[in-house]
Amino acid sequence: MARIKPSKPMAVFGAVAGVAMLIFGIVQLANKPTGGFLWLWVAFGVGIIGFNLWAAFSKRGATYVSDDDSR
Repeated sequence: MARIKPSKPMAVFGAVAGVAMLIFGIVQLANKPTGGFLWLWVAFGVGIIGFNLWAAFSKRGATYVSDDDSR
């Protein structure tokens, strides 16, 4: 089983994009009666950021596992 990691710059870019999406969503939804959607947005944003940072800096940060051992 081969673990395939994204490149560190791409994973960091994904985390930065997640931060931008999180800030944009909070600013747009902060003063509107959205119910629990703001909290859902924050949870997904934190998940995206955390996953990308894990993929970028963890030794086991593989996002895909392949059965092809030829790599």
